[in-house]
Amino acid sequence: MPHQEEMWRTIRRLITAAAIIGGLWMLVVIPIERTLGKANTQVNRSLDKVLSAITHSSSRVLEGRAEITKSTEISELSLLEMRMNATRTFERGDHFLALPLGTKKLIVRGYYKVQGGYQLKPGISLRIENGKAIAKFPRAKILSVELLDFEVLSEEDGWFNKIEPEDRAQILRELRQQMKIEASQSGMLKTVEATLETRLKDLLGVDSVTIEQETP
Repeated sequence: MPHQEEMWRTIRRLITAAAIIGGLWMLVVIPIERTLGKANTQVNRSLDKVLSAITHSSSRVLEGRAEITKSTEISELSLLEMRMNATRTFERGDHFLALPLGTKKLIVRGYYKVQGGYQLKPGISLRIENGKAIAKFPRAKILSVELLDFEVLSEEDGWFNKIEPEDRAQILRELRQQMKIEASQSGMLKTVEATLETRLKDLLGVDSVTIEQETP
């Protein structure tokens, strides 16, 4: 009899403990899981909206990250526009048979509107990983170099070797390419990257964002 009473007391204790654990699970764990699930859904929706707002492109949520699917309005994201200028010299001597015809020389300064930003394409994404915001973007690039005006600083004809319209066209083509290179080397692209980081932080409401870039 004493053994049976002890056994029933043990069973009652186990039943009581199970009831308490079940009650705690219903009252605490399940509501927390539901809250976390709703929070994750809200975060994903926020990432989707932020990425769409930044890129002006369609995006979707896939495996916990928002990613760009296709561009609906523009294929490029311009984040910085600057007025810049560059100077180039064109110089060429010519001969007729063995006789020198003289050297022609042209110096031109061009004034440009330069835009820096990102080429939009699938693969751009935004996610939260271990509580940190991580964005995946291509490397910043010079998107456009538009000639606004130019001035001829010097123009000299050779004796029988005059500057022709095609010479002026050539120096303007070379000048545009030179301006693109100089803009890339000027630190403009670092400013573009800083601008993107600032916009992402402001829209997400976070203190820092890690931007992963493509390997060059």
